[in-house]
Amino acid sequence: MKRFKEFHDNAHRNAGIKIKKLADFVMPLKMFASAIFAGFMILYMVSGVVYAYAAGETDFTYAVPFVFVLQGLLLAAMISLLWGILFSDVFIRKWRVFPRLVVFAVSLMVLLAVCVLTFIAIPVEWANLWLITNGCIGFGLIVFAAVNEIRLKATGRRYTEILNKYKSEHLR
Repeated sequence: MKRFKEFHDNAHRNAGIKIKKLADFVMPLKMFASAIFAGFMILYMVSGVVYAYAAGETDFTYAVPFVFVLQGLLLAAMISLLWGILFSDVFIRKWRVFPRLVVFAVSLMVLLAVCVLTFIAIPVEWANLWLITNGCIGFGLIVFAAVNEIRLKATGRRYTEILNKYKSEHLR
């Protein structure tokens, strides 16, 4: 009976550690995906009137088709998952940021191409606006990642210079 209790306690402790690791990985992805989805919807609504005016349409309806919502949820989840896999050190440890950025950009373009193919199969009104919205969010994420890479390199150089100066002055 004592062995069973020890086994049960160890199994329970290990399960708790695994759940904590999973939650530590999933929670930021969930928050990032919800932010992307909110961005899709807000940009779609805000740009709808401008797009309708530019396209010569006068009756933009603010009702979002279910296909857009479903596709927005799937895109947000996939983008968040790609971001989590490529830009965290959980799965890929030895890649530099630039190759990760290239893989992310190519993967995002493939996701957007699948988005376009969806509307060939399911014609929906205002599909062009939705595709432009998705493209803007995708482009914004690529620019965000590239700017972050440039900032990290500049910060790294600055700290390396400070460290070298410290070493030369204090470590003789």
